[in-house]
Amino acid sequence: MPKSELRKLILAKSIFLHGCTHANARDEVSRVLAIHHFDFAVEMILKCLAVKYNIVFSSRQEFRFKDLWNEIDQQNIKLPLKSRIFELHDVRNLVQHAGIIPSFEDVIMFKGYVETFLEDVIKRAFGISFDELTLAQLIENFKLRKIVQKAEELFREGKYKECILACDEALIKATFDIADIFSKAGMLTGYWGAGNELKNVINKDYAEKYRGKEFYTLARDLSKAILQIGQATTCMQFLDEHRAKFLKFRELVSTLEEIPAEELKEKARFSLNFVIELILKWQEEDMLHSSSKGRSS
Repeated sequence: MPKSELRKLILAKSIFLHGCTHANARDEVSRVLAIHHFDFAVEMILKCLAVKYNIVFSSRQEFRFKDLWNEIDQQNIKLPLKSRIFELHDVRNLVQHAGIIPSFEDVIMFKGYVETFLEDVIKRAFGISFDELTLAQLIENFKLRKIVQKAEELFREGKYKECILACDEALIKATFDIADIFSKAGMLTGYWGAGNELKNVINKDYAEKYRGKEFYTLARDLSKAILQIGQATTCMQFLDEHRAKFLKFRELVSTLEEIPAEELKEKARFSLNFVIELILKWQEEDMLHSSSKGRSS
């Protein structure tokens, strides 16, 4: 499967699941958002099908929702639940253009129809099960992908603490091994003005010339401390918009045994989303070397 196609399928599933979260909230705004998410997820799949079967030649080509469905249907590509999915689209239009908000019961009903539609079409047309579609599949580094997929499996099994620890394992491996953030941070520091004075002070052998002096221990500790300050300051730049989430995740890991059982699922979900987003960001920036690539699973 082309990477671009896989990515669109994963995003469609993610949008649907985001809609499910809104659906469960019950309030009016959440019900509006849920209906839009469900309709959008279906439309993304229709666009994928249209491109796959050369009904359109670009996902940017415009087609009205029902016209697109009918074009696909004319190619003998079976699409389930037509009347229900069209009803969903009509409800979405009523929400958007007339402010008519569906009941909670209707939202849950459409949630079931869309899930069935996605499961059926994705399996038959694209040869991959709905459950297999996760953002972890977009991670190109084989070792990292396997760790994150293990974390996802632990989440599905309800082993939330173990899931969070697996996420931490993936982040540590990405940071210190595969991405080697500290080394890259040092290169940035050197490029943006670090002179010989700093290079000398943070050299691991700097304090040795003072061995036997009463301030040897102080010189050694200061050398390490200055290096650590430089690493921390520069490495933080690689987090960008994820800085706050990183702090939240580190606090979460350090207080894992204190988290109430009823909060663990949501904390594990946050951990998965944060670690996957950060790894994909570094991947997009070509920070992750590809020597550990393997076949997608």
